[in-house]
Amino acid sequence: MTALAVVLVAIGGALTVLAPVWALLTWSDRRERRRVARLSVSRCADVTTPGRRLCAVEGRSEPAAGTPLVAPLTGEPCAWFFTEVLECTTGDGPSTTLVWQAGGDMPFGVRDATGSVLVDGSLVHPHRSSGRSFHGPPVRRVVDEDVRSARDSTHLQGLIARGVLSEKSFERRWYSSTLGWTVEEYVLPIGEALHVQGRVELRGGRPVLGGRQGVRLVTGRTYEQLTEDIEEGVRTGSGCLLICAVAGPLLLLAGFLLVRTLG
Repeated sequence: MTALAVVLVAIGGALTVLAPVWALLTWSDRRERRRVARLSVSRCADVTTPGRRLCAVEGRSEPAAGTPLVAPLTGEPCAWFFTEVLECTTGDGPSTTLVWQAGGDMPFGVRDATGSVLVDGSLVHPHRSSGRSFHGPPVRRVVDEDVRSARDSTHLQGLIARGVLSEKSFERRWYSSTLGWTVEEYVLPIGEALHVQGRVELRGGRPVLGGRQGVRLVTGRTYEQLTEDIEEGVRTGSGCLLICAVAGPLLLLAGFLLVRTLG
């Protein structure tokens, strides 16, 4: 019976501690639900005026200039790409040094039946995390290599052959702290269905959707799917909050009463 009392107190205490966490998560989901409810999807042709108002558009991805971009490593046609070569070193601890990168910040287009609008490329950058993992952009990682020598990577050999990088960049001397190199490439395919949220800015005289502050989102989910996801989050959070707020104190009380009875 003493073991049962300890279990009741432990579970009750854990649920009670989790109650504020679920309260915060539920409050965040409800706040996002109110924000999304006030947001309507605009036609791409209507997104022309810069301002602080949040805009949302839906359409298909396309290159900003109309001509497909070519990813440097794979040669894949795309609307946007980001390529990076990192040197992995050791010293006081594992670290990385940038050797070369390309792309990442170039805008891409989103087109619907009315026209197209440019979108800030940083919104789909792989180093920029989304608040919800399943709300991320439909960017594909087409190269992901960890090699100890440039000879082990056909992609690095291709960059060296084209003169983009030199063989000296990958030399390992006896005193070197280099462990190897990481090679990555990400692409946004042409024709991907996108939902974009952001503020409009003028860059080079052209409106670009994104903005440097506030809510910014690029996802492969539609407005209706986003709404359903948020509603599900609110329901889940509310249910877990109710369980923690009610069951936690009750189990704690039951455990303490059982201890007193046994004592």
